[in-house]
Amino acid sequence: MSCREEQDLAGVVIDSLKFAADGGYIAGKLDLSSLPRLADLLAGTDGALACELSGFQDSDDRAGKLGLHLRVTGRLSLWCQRCLAEVEFECNIDSRLLLMPPGAPESAWPEDELESDDYDAIPASRELSVGVLVEDEVLLALPFVPRHADCLPPGSSAVEVESGEPSPFAVLAGLKIH
Repeated sequence: MSCREEQDLAGVVIDSLKFAADGGYIAGKLDLSSLPRLADLLAGTDGALACELSGFQDSDDRAGKLGLHLRVTGRLSLWCQRCLAEVEFECNIDSRLLLMPPGAPESAWPEDELESDDYDAIPASRELSVGVLVEDEVLLALPFVPRHADCLPPGSSAVEVESGEPSPFAVLAGLKIH
């Protein structure tokens, strides 16, 4: 499948090896509401991700390894785990995925190439859902604990922190006997 115009990628399925061998290219958008696993983690599902997927054949060696180059950009609204308010996350993914032949044992996967972080390996599939691939990559790119750069825990305010009042625990520390 080779397409130069932007389209909705929600239902697009490709034969990953053929797509890579043909140097296929597809660009489009994925609505956040069409990604159920990601939607569970978001503060809101308004908006979309811009996606580009292209196939490539690595010609550095005789084997001609096949792969996919995925670019995803967009803005996600997550829940700050500190103040529990919405926090914006700028999603910017640029992944090169090496396709491993179907049925190949993990021992056959090229450890030296995967250690360099130039590629991640995924099993090739005759029916690879572009939406699922994008969702997997976005889930891996999310911060483990999303939070604002400068926020306070729920129930506290900047006035309390700056007031200089001693902490109740500081009083207890004075009672400690050595």
